Amino acid sequence: MNKGSLGYKKRLYAIECAIKYVFFFVLLVFLLFPYIFMVSKSLMNIVDINSPEILFLPTKPTLANYAVFGEYFKYFLNSFIVVIINAFFVPLTSCLVAFPLARYKFKGDTFIFTLILATSMIPSSVIQVPQYQLFVKFGLTDTLASQFIGSFFGGSGMQIFLIIQFMRALPKELDEAAKIDGANKLTIFIRIMLPLCLNVCIYLGVSIAIAKWNDFQGPLIYLKTDSKRTMAVAFYYHFGSSGDASLLNNVKMAMATCMTIFPAILFFIFQKQMIGGVKIGAVKG
Repeated sequence: MNKGSLGYKKRLYAIECAIKYVFFFVLLVFLLFPYIFMVSKSLMNIVDINSPEILFLPTKPTLANYAVFGEYFKYFLNSFIVVIINAFFVPLTSCLVAFPLARYKFKGDTFIFTLILATSMIPSSVIQVPQYQLFVKFGLTDTLASQFIGSFFGGSGMQIFLIIQFMRALPKELDEAAKIDGANKLTIFIRIMLPLCLNVCIYLGVSIAIAKWNDFQGPLIYLKTDSKRTMAVAFYYHFGSSGDASLLNNVKMAMATCMTIFPAILFFIFQKQMIGGVKIGAVKG
């Protein structure tokens, strides 16, 4: 291969890389623009927000709009309680359900596994009415418990399926070595399986935490008392079209920005587990 041909290929590769970088930069700007616009509006004062001209940047940035968050801290606390309980117990109980199905053979195990997996195919809207009636009979309406009671019973079928697939990929020799050392099934689960499943548990926990933080439909249906509402529902009632009309758009933008901080922090801390989590379902048993 002559030098001219080699130089041509290098230039062609450089052009291809430049086009890719430009394309992804434009795509990044397009996707981030609404968020940047929201943050910019939240930093505007009353003069900028009421300006007849379209302003993309505040003339005099101010954090005074974020002071309203203190008045709604109780809603943040409610959301935080729901998020923490779900993020901890859903992965734990899912592991408890998945462990015998993944590591042992017993009569009816295939039927139970199929039944659990089949529940993930049922649309949530189908079970809303019977679930609401069940919660009414148990006195769980208008309580925060309605938002995390399900986390004590194994999570969803898909979450259990992911952990089963992950556990099936672990060597069976680990269980046999533990049995030789005198460990029972509970010890094997606590001291061997749970530590090895830490990454998948973190992935599920963070995913559930973000979903529950942004959940609107569940709290809207079950939480009626204002003091018991979560952030998403409180934001709707206080800052939505039916809320306080006296609140300016810059204050609303500040609260919207506050809503995004918690999920963003979680993702940046656990981004390795979140990105790697998409591969979990592909693990062969």
